[in-house]
Amino acid sequence: MMAFDGNWRECLQYRADCYKNLSSVRDSIEGERNIQGFFLAYLNLNDYYYTAPEVEVAHGYCDFFLLPNLTHYQANHSYILELKYMPKKDYTEEAAEKQWQEAVEQINGYAVAPRVETLRQGTQMHKIVMQFVE
Repeated sequence: MMAFDGNWRECLQYRADCYKNLSSVRDSIEGERNIQGFFLAYLNLNDYYYTAPEVEVAHGYCDFFLLPNLTHYQANHSYILELKYMPKKDYTEEAAEKQWQEAVEQINGYAVAPRVETLRQGTQMHKIVMQFVE
C-alpha cells in the first residue's frame, strides 16, 4: 500500500486505466484539467492522505501533494504528483521526451522546496510524473 510500504505504481496505474476506460472524446477537450479533476476525485477517496491540489512550492504549483494523515494513520510515505497531457495530434517522441524532462525538472524543484520538508512530516517523499497522450 502506498502509505505504508511505498508501493504506488499499482494504485496510480489503476487510476490511469480507469481514466482511460471512462473518459470520452469530449473529456480530451479539457485535456490536463480533466485528468487532474478525475485524479482529484479518486485520490480524495482515501483517508491515508490529505490530497492538496495546486500547492504553491518553489515558485510553481505541483499538481498534487499527498500529505500524510498522521492524525489517524502512521503513513511512512508522501507523494508529489505531476500530471502531463499531450494531445495525440502534437505527439512525437521528441515532444513527449521534452515534456517529460520539463516535468522532471519541475518536480525535482518542488521536492527540494523548504516548505515540502515541513509538509511531508518526516515521511519518505516520492516524486511521480504521469504523462498522458490522447
